Amino acid sequence: MRIPRRPAVLTALAVAGLLVLLLPALMARVVAGRIRGAAEARGMRVSWSRLQTRLPARFSFRDLTAIQIASGDTVVRAESLGVAFDPWSLLTLRPRVASAGLSHAAVRLPARGAAHADSLQPETPRRESENPARADRVRRSAESLVRLLAAPARRLPRFSLRDVAISAPRGGEALWSGARLAWLVVEPTSRGVRLAASGSLQGERDLPFEAAVSYAKNDRLTGGGRVWIPEDDGGRASPLTVSVDGAVVQDRRAGVVTVHDTTRVRIGELPLTLGARLERRGPRVQVAVRGDGFSEGMVKRSLPAAVLGPLLDVGVRGRWDYRLGFDLDMGRPDSVTFTADVIPHGLALDPARTRLRLLGLSEPFTASIRLPRDRVVLRDLSPANPNFRPLPAIAPALVHAVVTNEDGGFFRHRGFNTEAVKDAIAENLKAGGFRRGAGTITMQLARNLYLGHERTLSRKAREVVLAWILEHLTGTPKERLLEIYLNIIEWGPGIHGAGEAARYYFDRDPGALSVDEALFLVTVVPAPIKWRYRFDADATLRPFVRAQMHFIGRAMIAKGWLAPEQLPHADSLRVELRGAARAVFFPDSLGAHGAPS
Repeated sequence: MRIPRRPAVLTALAVAGLLVLLLPALMARVVAGRIRGAAEARGMRVSWSRLQTRLPARFSFRDLTAIQIASGDTVVRAESLGVAFDPWSLLTLRPRVASAGLSHAAVRLPARGAAHADSLQPETPRRESENPARADRVRRSAESLVRLLAAPARRLPRFSLRDVAISAPRGGEALWSGARLAWLVVEPTSRGVRLAASGSLQGERDLPFEAAVSYAKNDRLTGGGRVWIPEDDGGRASPLTVSVDGAVVQDRRAGVVTVHDTTRVRIGELPLTLGARLERRGPRVQVAVRGDGFSEGMVKRSLPAAVLGPLLDVGVRGRWDYRLGFDLDMGRPDSVTFTADVIPHGLALDPARTRLRLLGLSEPFTASIRLPRDRVVLRDLSPANPNFRPLPAIAPALVHAVVTNEDGGFFRHRGFNTEAVKDAIAENLKAGGFRRGAGTITMQLARNLYLGHERTLSRKAREVVLAWILEHLTGTPKERLLEIYLNIIEWGPGIHGAGEAARYYFDRDPGALSVDEALFLVTVVPAPIKWRYRFDADATLRPFVRAQMHFIGRAMIAKGWLAPEQLPHADSLRVELRGAARAVFFPDSLGAHGAPS
């Protein structure tokens, strides 16, 4: 037997010791490079104050920061990020995460395009509002999301979040401002994988939540959660419960996620059947929802009072079913289909239990008009009010211009316009951001008469429900709904209705307005408190306002509501302020009694 010489043994030990000393630094270098490369591929630059390595393959980043390269905005700031890799994957230079944890972090989602009101945007014709580059980015983001959802969830590493704040993009019209995760854990189990979380959704009011779902090896998805909804007066919060029991199939190779159409979702007592299919190619989203046998009692027992709001004062007899269908191929936005339908079964308002003023709208009444910042003003909708005007007494040019700009399908839909929803989806996708809403005049009427302007999902849902009730259960004709709308909407600070607006701006009756004056008044409706910025210092219409007016006029011509010869060229559109509004620009123009001199 030959005994190795001592120098060779010492050399081997020295090499092994050197490798032990150098291995953490080498692994840290590989991991750091991979993280920086992955971040740069997503348009971000990352940095940290310290990177610690623990054998066999654990890394801890302190004071981690991620900056969006294009804007310079900090999108992630974290006190610590811990990552553990499969040691063998590091030897192949293809690191595979075994577990990860993020603690005490703030995440800000990147900004998107600004939102506009639920009206036409005449100064930006539709074809000019398309932005292929931004639309392509939206499609790629959706494709990445589908790819992520198609990744085998049951093979996810252990992952945890602790004290993570997520902020919505700055500006815009988001219904939420962010979320705070007290904790979130993704935990592989012998049967599959389990996700649990606790935190709060943040908006005008914080909504605490907790949720837990399990995804088993046989594709069964089960679980649920609760969201606590506080009362409007700050009283005790009530829980909204949601549960799910169904099957979800992930096909990573094909890039498809399928939710079996027998999947049951229950919101309180309300049973829903859900089916969906997400495809990476396109990407494409298909959703079908069905609910049968709903009743007033089920709804009021299932939804907290703060969610229902004024709907608590609505009593109905009978039952109804609900259907919703959605199919969107983002590669072909114009092909989108959207259906939503309520199928009534003996459904009718119960006058004895309906305290909300829904019945008798065809008769004179005093409207309580709800404005932003919780303001309420009253207007008498009867001949006793000298500014009230029945629909035939308002200039047809103004009536048709309002309908054209605010809700072109008003006389065709029944409160909720699915065609407008499809058009809005297609246009927003082609623009790569929110450019157009799908609100209707009936929805705006419900908002002004009953709801106010709180920016919450529950208010949006109430708006849709009340618009449906107004059109289907009250017996109020379309013309009367439009008449009420034209007599209560805000046309300037403290100015409500066409009668007050015609006097305030032009010192004339709303039945005597010219085409130019009618078109101007319509441009004021989306932002009434900013009307003065539509004029130069000498009270001359600014070019963008004339472009808006002309765009609306052309749309009226297309609908047959305006003769082509009645619409001047955009540069020739003129209005002269003769009412009290003139004093905003010419303070000396009012006489002793407040009338133009």
